Amino acid sequence: MTTNTTRRSLLRLGTGALAYGAGAAAVAGGFAIAGEAKGAAPQRVSPELAKLIADYARADAILTRWYDEVWNPAVEANRAAREAVPHTAIPVKGYRNVLGEDTPPHTFSTASRTDVARCKGIMSIPADLQSTDPRWQDTRRAARRLIIATKWRERKFARIERQWLALRLREQEDALWPAAHAATDAILAFPVASAADLSAKLDHMEQVGTCESDPEGYQRIVREDVQRLFGKEV
Repeated sequence: MTTNTTRRSLLRLGTGALAYGAGAAAVAGGFAIAGEAKGAAPQRVSPELAKLIADYARADAILTRWYDEVWNPAVEANRAAREAVPHTAIPVKGYRNVLGEDTPPHTFSTASRTDVARCKGIMSIPADLQSTDPRWQDTRRAARRLIIATKWRERKFARIERQWLALRLREQEDALWPAAHAATDAILAFPVASAADLSAKLDHMEQVGTCESDPEGYQRIVREDVQRLFGKEV
């Protein structure tokens, strides 16, 4: 399917392997900062941080594959099953109300919450208080049929929901997330030792949306890392 229907999109997390932007480039098994001064030796990301980033990339790839191969197809199948449950429409000729007015013809439909509520109201009137007018009795029978159709749809939806829950997709999803969360937590807590470390760390925070989800935490982490590299006076 073309639309991402995962909770991942709500969490502002990217899909696919970790992208290293902001001028970071892979070189000789490590990472170098692009655009450095000419002739300067390239700075490499600390091996410890590179490992944490690789751990996240692996966990992210597993999540992405699971969402693409398991979650999204299941969500699409669930949506299609719900949409396939048909609605019922029942025309009524109209009737003379208690004010002596003739109501116009109408079609009750399970697609209309107003119609369903109206039919429930009609059926709630005690039988001995129902009008004996034939047109009203036709309307009452139509209302009863609509309530029956509504309950039938509810049973169908309940069955679809049971089938969805039987897949235990939420449990599968919850089991896959800890590795990605642990890697991200370790990356955020990593004490950078160079500008290359800081660039790679900022790239990761941008990808997982730290600046949007936790702006105060993002500022604190960046401030502490900059102070660690350049001194308290910065």
